[in-house]
Amino acid sequence: MAGFSAWPSPASPGGGRGGERERERGGHWEVALHGTEGRRTLARRMASAKPLSRFWEWGKNIICVGRNYADHAKEMKNALPSEPLFFLKPSSAYVREGSPIVRPYYCHQLHHEVELGVVMGMRAQEVSPEAAMEHVGGYALCLDMTARDTQAECKKKGLPWTLAKGFHTSCPVSDFLPKEKVPDPHRLKLWLKVNGKLRQEGETSSMIFSIPYIISYISGIIPLEEGDIILTGSPKGVSAVEKNDEIEAGIEGLLSMRFQVDQQKSRP
Repeated sequence: MAGFSAWPSPASPGGGRGGERERERGGHWEVALHGTEGRRTLARRMASAKPLSRFWEWGKNIICVGRNYADHAKEMKNALPSEPLFFLKPSSAYVREGSPIVRPYYCHQLHHEVELGVVMGMRAQEVSPEAAMEHVGGYALCLDMTARDTQAECKKKGLPWTLAKGFHTSCPVSDFLPKEKVPDPHRLKLWLKVNGKLRQEGETSSMIFSIPYIISYISGIIPLEEGDIILTGSPKGVSAVEKNDEIEAGIEGLLSMRFQVDQQKSRP
C-alpha cells in the first residue's frame, strides 16, 4: 500500500496502531498502511479528500477571461485583445442554485454574462498549449455578474474592477460536468434567458483564444491549482437585470441552472 508522509514525530518506529506502522525515511516519519485495517484507514482518508465535483466549496481561484468573443467586445465598444485579458474574483463570489444573486447596494446596473467555466483537475504551471488539456478535470456553467455602472467608473478613474466583478454572489455556478461528458468544449452552445426571454446565445467555437491557449497563458503568470476555475468569456447579449428577475442559463443538451435576483438593502 502507498504510504502517507507526516511531519517529524517523536514517536518510535514500529509504534503505529490500527494497521499503521511508522518508519523513518528521508529525514521524516512515514506512516505505512498494511492489512485489513490499513486498507480501511486508507479508504477513510481518501473519502475525506476534497471532491472535484464540489470544487466551489474549496477551490482557491476564480480567473475570468474578458473580451474573448469578438461580438461581445464590439457591443461593449472595446478593442479586441492581442493576448488574453483576465481578472480575478474571490472564491466567496460563488453562489449555488437555490440562493439568490444579490445586487450590491452601490450598483444600479447589474449585467449578466454567461460563460463556460474550465475546472482544473491538477496543478498547472508554465504548461504548453499542447499539454494544457491534460490538466483539466471538467467544466461548469458560470455567470460573471457585473456591476456595469461601477465598472465604468472604475475604468474612468483607472481603478481595479474588484467592486464591479468581485462582490458576494457575483459568480453563480452550475453542477460540475466531468471532462468525459464534454468531448469537445469548443463545440458547445451557451444560452441565457431573463424572465423566459432569450438574452444571450453563443457558440464556444467563437472564442478568440482557445481553452488550451488560455490555460497555457495564465499558467505562465499564475500557477493554477486543482479546483481553480477559469471563466472563458461571454458571448454577446449582455443586459441589465432587476430585483425579482429570474435568470435561467444552460449549456445546450448538458445542463441548466436558475437564479432569482435580489437587492442588498443598504450599506452595512
